[in-house]
Amino acid sequence: MSNNAEFTIARLEIKVKNLNKQVVEKQNALNDALNQVKDLSTENEKLKRKLKKHETPAEHYDYSWSWISKIVFLVTLANKPLRSAEIIEVLQKKELILHEKVSKEKFLSAFLNMAMQHGRLIPYKLKGVRGNYYCLPEWVDEEGKLKPEMRRKIY
Repeated sequence: MSNNAEFTIARLEIKVKNLNKQVVEKQNALNDALNQVKDLSTENEKLKRKLKKHETPAEHYDYSWSWISKIVFLVTLANKPLRSAEIIEVLQKKELILHEKVSKEKFLSAFLNMAMQHGRLIPYKLKGVRGNYYCLPEWVDEEGKLKPEMRRKIY
């Protein structure tokens, strides 16, 4: 019996050594992975800083802005009058919440109307085109007509 017990104890000791060896190997693998994550995180931060240097302030889109400010910013950035469909197209790339809206046109319409009421955007109707083009006030002359250089950008 004692031989059997000694054999069993020896087998268990070998198993424990193998398990300890596996634990050490796994711990080393985890430490390597953790170091890689730290390195990649540091590299990511460096790349973010580089990207920020290359962004001009005019390209900086701020998600905390009001919807009206976002729309005015996008029209300014496009540097041409935009229709609501074009504004929606650009906004969808930046605002994930817009994908959840059942009617993007209705949602945006309220903000376009507010922007017009506050004088931040001016509607411009082009004959033969359904809907309005939305312009910045500086693109419209005293008579309410779109300046020729902006009118050319529509076509």
